[in-house]
Amino acid sequence: MSPVIFVFESLKFKINANDHNPPHVHVEGNGASVRINLLTLDFMDEETDFSRGALDKIMSEVLKRRDELMTEWKAYHEKD
Repeated sequence: MSPVIFVFESLKFKINANDHNPPHVHVEGNGASVRINLLTLDFMDEETDFSRGALDKIMSEVLKRRDELMTEWKAYHEKD
């Protein structure tokens, strides 16, 4: 199970504990999902069921909370 970092509207923003680089967040909701690279802020999936409007909202939230998401990524992936 992926830890949910925060929920915005009906969207869950998650970081998988045993995931690969680059640092990224998984966003799920309403039967759709997408991954966003936290370094470049690019969408990592070529296709998604999210609408353009939903993707804009998602990116806005990622931009607002990018520092928090990077801190969480590091907590799960940069172990001593």
